[in-house]
Amino acid sequence: MMKVNSKVLGLMIGVFFIPLSLIGCTENGESSGETKIFEIANTEEVVGKKGEEVLTLRKHYMILNSPEDLIDLKDLVEGYVKNHPVESENKFVDLSFYRESSDLPRNWQPDESYMNTDRLEHHKSDLIASITWSDTQTQKEYDLYDKSKEGKILKRMRFIEDRLVE
Repeated sequence: MMKVNSKVLGLMIGVFFIPLSLIGCTENGESSGETKIFEIANTEEVVGKKGEEVLTLRKHYMILNSPEDLIDLKDLVEGYVKNHPVESENKFVDLSFYRESSDLPRNWQPDESYMNTDRLEHHKSDLIASITWSDTQTQKEYDLYDKSKEGKILKRMRFIEDRLVE
């Protein structure tokens, strides 16, 4: 019978089981393939002042595991806005939805530091949907994009409410 050195046994356990346990730690509810939408913190913009004729509200959202089909994407963002209404009285509303990417991870935050500037406008390649409307133009306009990983537009669809327009 062969004796196994405890150091060798420990090394074998480390080599095989530690990577497996680390892989298991990365599997959580957010990365399980479930589609999820949340507002990107610290990115809401209000342009104009109360009492001015036009006040613009811009909100930015992240979609984790977004659908590839543009009709499904429209249904997703439309349902999200219905379930999370945005007050639009006396406002022009512009909602932007971004996909998660290596350049725009789920925990991304704007950076205005001295040596670095990273704003959402630098991440247009990850913009996959937008909705606009106002109190005077109440019909919602949807712009939806299928983009390559590099951000090249492969397909675009535009809707006014449920009517496809070109």
